Amino acid sequence: MTGDNPAPMGYSWPTKNNRMIAVNWDAIGAIAELVGALGVIASVLYLAGQVRASTRASAVEAKLESTGLLNNFIDKLIDNPDLNDIFMRGIIDLDSLTKEEYLRFSNMSLKAFWFFSAAHFQFKQGTISDDDFYEHQAVIRYWLRGQGCRVWWEKFGRLSVSPSFREFIEGEIRELDAVPG
Repeated sequence: MTGDNPAPMGYSWPTKNNRMIAVNWDAIGAIAELVGALGVIASVLYLAGQVRASTRASAVEAKLESTGLLNNFIDKLIDNPDLNDIFMRGIIDLDSLTKEEYLRFSNMSLKAFWFFSAAHFQFKQGTISDDDFYEHQAVIRYWLRGQGCRVWWEKFGRLSVSPSFREFIEGEIRELDAVPG
């Protein structure tokens, strides 16, 4: 100890007039830890905001992509009256199609149901909202109301998709059959 400074050697600090002031290094360490903890909390809050913004951006991107795929499909029908005719006849009655037309309808249906399967997967994963999936479901039900589509589903479609999507589609068929008219 030196002079009137009660702090032990190494725990004092000189001032401008060379007087020694006692420093409590434990208190300084606690303050530094508090500042560090506040920095970590601020970083976590910032990252949470970034993750939330990224999640919203992903949802918007998924919606735009799925809407774009459906629009492209419908545009092909609009731009190609022969293809639209095959689709309209095939969805109602597969027997009305020639062999070549049936193959085109089958490929068209396969692409559509793979698209529906992807939307169903995204819905189950939580990357598209209930409202967005409702729109997909409306299109799925449109297809499934046609007897030709149902025959295609039984012969081929159900074998080309995952078990969970197959179960979903067959549940949709049961619901449609339960509604009179």
